Amino acid sequence: MALTAATVTYWRGRGRCEPLRVVLACGGVRFVGNYLEKKADMDALKASGKLQYDQVPLVEADGLNLVQGTPTAVYLAQGCGLWPEMPKEQYICGHILAATQDARGPLVSFPFHLDEQRCLEELQSPKGLLGRFAPRWEA
Repeated sequence: MALTAATVTYWRGRGRCEPLRVVLACGGVRFVGNYLEKKADMDALKASGKLQYDQVPLVEADGLNLVQGTPTAVYLAQGCGLWPEMPKEQYICGHILAATQDARGPLVSFPFHLDEQRCLEELQSPKGLLGRFAPRWEA
């Protein structure tokens, strides 16, 4: 399977969609960004039946409507030849993917509360990006 094109639908911003865009870019897949601008856009997308759980991001590729970040990222990485074949290496990639999603939590939630101090405290806490995750990742 070799992905060659995709359409990515999300709100304007990075949020939960950015890791999917990164996988596509690293895999050399051309993609179109479809940005939701208002509630009516989201309502229309829900009505289209493309969103299995009525939430974005949505990646349309290979005739599929891919939703849910982790399985979408894995599918895209496999389609781009970026996902390893050996189970041990798959585990390592999978746990790093899951950890990055956890570590990005304060950044993803920031647009919903806009409290810079709270975001910084969460990132710098012993359980945050800088306290828990970054020290364990190799450069």
